[in-house]
Amino acid sequence: MARIALSDLPETGSRIFDLNGKRVLICRSAVGIRAMNEICPHQHLSLEGGRVRGNFIMCPHHGARFSLEDGKSLSPLTPNGLTLYATRQLDDELEIDL
Repeated sequence: MARIALSDLPETGSRIFDLNGKRVLICRSAVGIRAMNEICPHQHLSLEGGRVRGNFIMCPHHGARFSLEDGKSLSPLTPNGLTLYATRQLDDELEIDL
């Protein structure tokens, strides 16, 4: 388990955190707050800077899209999805189950 302050998250969009030796991308969107592996499975590049829209994130390098609801690929570029980590909001913190 790792924790971050909710105030460290942008109101919308994403940010990478180094948590327990892992780089984790945390997004705040229309579907809530999601934590995931920050590497796009298409070409193994970082999702940092990817657009968060509604219920998906788009890779900033090649445009592959992934669901923020379940991590599944929404793109023909890759059948592989993202690993999502369980989160729980605690007052002013977010707990991430790595």
